[in-house]
Amino acid sequence: MVETLETSICPPKLKGLIDSTINKLNEDCTSLLGRNFGISKPNSEIVSLGEFIDNKDGNYYLINSELGESYQGSICTILKLSDAIKIGSVLLGSEDKDIKEKVEKGELDTDCTDGIMEFSRQYSAIIESVLRSKLPKPVHVKLSTCTSINKDNAGDVLKDMLSNEYISLTSFLLIKGFDTEQFNILFPIESADDFFGEMIHEKSTNVLVTDDSLTDVRIISKYLSNTVFRVIPAYNARDAFSVLQKEKIHLILLDLILPEHSGIEVCKKIKKTPYTRGIPLIMISAKPTQEAVMESLEAGARDFIVKPFNKETLLQKINRFRIKEKPATLY
Repeated sequence: MVETLETSICPPKLKGLIDSTINKLNEDCTSLLGRNFGISKPNSEIVSLGEFIDNKDGNYYLINSELGESYQGSICTILKLSDAIKIGSVLLGSEDKDIKEKVEKGELDTDCTDGIMEFSRQYSAIIESVLRSKLPKPVHVKLSTCTSINKDNAGDVLKDMLSNEYISLTSFLLIKGFDTEQFNILFPIESADDFFGEMIHEKSTNVLVTDDSLTDVRIISKYLSNTVFRVIPAYNARDAFSVLQKEKIHLILLDLILPEHSGIEVCKKIKKTPYTRGIPLIMISAKPTQEAVMESLEAGARDFIVKPFNKETLLQKINRFRIKEKPATLY
């Protein structure tokens, strides 16, 4: 019998969701393959996808299940290539003796590939069934990528996902009749906050992000998910001032171009208002002119960030404005 999840990193509701997902995968994959399929109680850690791959030698298989509708991100499942061969062959009804020979040779032939791709589609559908029953908002899960992966091709396969941080759940996978191997499910770190409003890291610094681009706000939120910075979004000047009246804000990230008002106009008003004038403000823009940068600084902005930027650049700019240093909270 597979043990339920007990992890010190996941907050309670996310822990329960992962536990339900593993139980459902064990049940449905056993039915799908026609033999016992068991994922053990996982150990958990927070890691970027790039770091995870760097620590893995040998050949693996990636099942990338993409989230849609109310949520964004991907749930990545990474298993040994040998297990992909086993699963694909078992699904197609191959004999154990033939499967073991393929495993020894490390061959993911056409039949195995067809089998593991079908399994990957069913696997993503199982995850969707759990998320739909447990999450407060609608969600869709679709298979985005399923392919063999190793250190050499990870950059091409994963591209801009390598810097994304995940809750990595490392388990043992038992397929009846074969040796036990390692099995890894990686949940995007921002899922805890997106799914249930739970946070992995204790937040001490409130950041008002004012930008009319939902995509850009989501990118900043993702970059700051496992940090002391809590993102509070506003999509226009009116919303920004409403937040400033209700929340204790420690830092403002303000887009140069906003509906109705320019970022410079908003910055000037913030700096003229007694209860907001002392809040550090950083202006952001995709194509700022030198004149716009100078006007922003003259209006009271402390710094300027040019889009697109990566996580490292953002943190380099804003770390000096954090309220206090605290390690990640382990629940």
